[in-house]
Amino acid sequence: MINYKTNRDLSKFYKSLDDPQIEEDKKQIQKLVDDIVKNYKGKIKTFTEDDFLNFFQKKSKISYTAGKIGRFLNFKSSLDTQNQEVLKKLGEFEDFMTNESNKLLFVSQEIKQIGYDKLIEFSKSPKLKDYSNWFVQSANGIKYLLGEKEEYVINMKDTATSNVLDNLREELTGSFVFRMNIEGNIKNLSEDEVRSLRSDTNPETRKKAFDAIRKKYLDKKVQITLGNMYSSIVKNWVTEVKIRNYNTVMEPQNVSEELDNQVVDTLLEEVENSYPLYQKYLGLKAKLLGKNKLEYYDILAPVSSEERKMPFEEGLDLFLKSMKNFDSQFYDFAVDMFEDGRVDVFPKKGKRGGAFASYSKDFDSFVLLNYSSKLNDVSTISHEIGHAIHGYFSQNQALQVFDTGLSLAETASVFNELVFTDYLKQTLSKKEKISLLVDMIEDAFATTFRQIQYILFERRVHQSFYEGKHLTYKDFNNIWREEQEKLVGDKISFDVPADKETGWSGIPHIFAVPFYCYSYAFGNILSFSLYQKYKKDGESFIPKYKDILRAGGSKTPYDLLIQNGIDISSKNFFKDGIAVIEDMVDDLESLV
Repeated sequence: MINYKTNRDLSKFYKSLDDPQIEEDKKQIQKLVDDIVKNYKGKIKTFTEDDFLNFFQKKSKISYTAGKIGRFLNFKSSLDTQNQEVLKKLGEFEDFMTNESNKLLFVSQEIKQIGYDKLIEFSKSPKLKDYSNWFVQSANGIKYLLGEKEEYVINMKDTATSNVLDNLREELTGSFVFRMNIEGNIKNLSEDEVRSLRSDTNPETRKKAFDAIRKKYLDKKVQITLGNMYSSIVKNWVTEVKIRNYNTVMEPQNVSEELDNQVVDTLLEEVENSYPLYQKYLGLKAKLLGKNKLEYYDILAPVSSEERKMPFEEGLDLFLKSMKNFDSQFYDFAVDMFEDGRVDVFPKKGKRGGAFASYSKDFDSFVLLNYSSKLNDVSTISHEIGHAIHGYFSQNQALQVFDTGLSLAETASVFNELVFTDYLKQTLSKKEKISLLVDMIEDAFATTFRQIQYILFERRVHQSFYEGKHLTYKDFNNIWREEQEKLVGDKISFDVPADKETGWSGIPHIFAVPFYCYSYAFGNILSFSLYQKYKKDGESFIPKYKDILRAGGSKTPYDLLIQNGIDISSKNFFKDGIAVIEDMVDDLESLV
C-alpha cells in the first residue's frame, strides 16, 4: 500500500495566514501591473507578434503570483468555511485583485480596437500558434465588450454583489447542523454527512435524512435569505445579458464554453425528450424495491439491502489498481496525488461539503473529498482525480489557452469513473453486479437528466426576470416542482406541496455559476462516446485520449472533437450518448 496522506498540506504556498511573503507577493503583483500600464497602455492596438509574446509573458507572471495567494486562501476557506480570519483575508485579497484588475481594463478595450479580422489573422500566425485559440476567443468576444468605464463599474459591482452573495451562501450553508435520531441517539451531522444518508439501506434512515434537509431549508429565515440571494444573482446576470446585447439568457455561458447556442439547445431538447427513459427506470427500481410506486425518499435508495462498506484504504487500493490496469502514467499521477498530500479526504466540521478538484497553469492539482466509506465514494475519488489529471496533461499549454470550457472539463472525470467501474465489475458477485448496474444507471441519470432539469429550471427563472417578472422563493419552489414532475412523471410520490419544494436552494452551482450544470450532461455524453471508442480500439486509443486532454483550451470543442470523429453539432451525437444509458436500462430490465 502506498504511503498516503489524508490532509491537505498548504505549507508549499505559505507558512501561515500571517506569512509576510503574502504581502510581498501582493506588492510584486502591483509592480507587474503598473509595469504593464506604463509600457503597453495606448499601444496594444498596434501590437506586433513579438509585442504579444512579451505581453503574454508579463501577464503570466501576474497570474502565477495571484494564483499562489488565491489558491492558498481558497483552500484554507474550503477546509474551514467558518474561519473568520481566513474569510477576512480572502475578502481583502479579492478587493485587492479587483483594484489591480481595474487598472488593466484598457487591455480588453485596446484589443477590441484591433478588430475581428486582425485578431483572426493573428490566430493564424505561426509565431503565435501556441495562443491561436485565445485570439479566436477574443475575436468572438469583442462584440459583447462595453466601454472601459462601463467595464470598471461592472467589475466593482460583481465584487460587491455576486461574489459576496455566493460566499455568504457558502458560509451560511456551511454553518448548518442537521439533527437526526440514529438508532436512538441524537446526532449532529454536517450537510455532506446527512446527504450521504439519503442512500442508506434503511428506508427510515433515508426518510429522516430527507426530512432533516428539508426542515433546515424550509426554515422561513433560510428560505427568505437564499431566495433573496438567488434573486439578486439572477438579476445581476440578466442585467449584463441586456447591456452586453446577448441574444439569450444562456448565451454568456455558451460563449464562455465556445459552444453554439444551437448545440446547447439541442442538448437540452434531446435530454428532455428522453425523460420517459428515466421514468421507465424508476418503474424498474420500484419493482426491485418491491413497491408499486416510489416514495420521495426512495429516489436514491440502494436496491440491495446490504450496503457494501468500503474503508478508505481499501477503496484507495481498488481505485489505484483500476488506474494501473488502464495506464501507468495515470497510475503514477494518482499515487503522487495521495503521497504528496494533495488530497483532503475526510469530512469534518466546517469543511466545505461535496467534492471538487482544482488545477491551474503551473500549479499542482488539489482534490477535496468527504469520504464516508461508501462504495460510491470510491467513484468520487476516480471522478475528481480525473479532473486533476486533466490539469496535469494540460500543463504544456500556455496560460492563455490552458483552461477548457466547463463542458470539456468533465471529460476526464467521467471517463475515469467508467474506467474504475469496468474494473470494479471484476471484483463483484452476480448480486453485486446488479447493484453496480443500478449505481451506474443512477449516476448516468444524475449527471445528464437531472442536470438538465436544473438548467431548465434556471432558464425559466432567468427568463422571467429578463422579461421583468419578479419571482420570490415560493415561485422558485413551484417552478422546481414543475420541472421535477416533467422528469419523473407519475413515478414518485411527493410528501409536500409544490410551494414547499426547496430542492433548488441546495444546488450550489446555480448560485455560483449560472447554467454551469449542462456541462455535466455534455461531458457525460462525450465521455460515453470516447469510452466506446476505447472499448472498441483498445490500448491504441489511449494516446489519442491523452492528446485530447493535453489540448487544454487550445482548440474549440468542435475543432478538437471533429478531428477525432465526433460531431457535436449533430443530433445523433446526443442520441448516441443517451442510447448508452438506454442500453444499461434495457440490461437491467432483462434482469428484473
